Amino acid sequence: MDMRKYFILIVVAAGVLAACTDRDDDVATVNIRIQNSSRSFFQEVRISGKDTVYENIAVGEYSEYLEYVTAFQEMSLTVVADSTDLNYSPASVFTDSLPVGFYTYELLLDETNQLELNFKID
Repeated sequence: MDMRKYFILIVVAAGVLAACTDRDDDVATVNIRIQNSSRSFFQEVRISGKDTVYENIAVGEYSEYLEYVTAFQEMSLTVVADSTDLNYSPASVFTDSLPVGFYTYELLLDETNQLELNFKID
């Protein structure tokens, strides 16, 4: 009977320790998601030169994180929203990749329907 109690205690302790794993504990790449802060549904967000496509991001919602070996604070991208292609090109050139971690590109449309990007560290 005492061995059974110790076994159960060990199993419970192992379960508690496994449940304490944070998403940042096993990160080995740059992870970026898209936040749609516009008033249009995004059918696609394509990151130029990365062969990466985020799909079906509703107004006010976030995409899933996608992993990158190298990524920058801003990257050129194309959004397909309401059957219209909207392009974003960074004003600055970034040469150093972001460190391993989680980031968000918040995308908005200004009054003239130009795409804007706000970079966020998650």
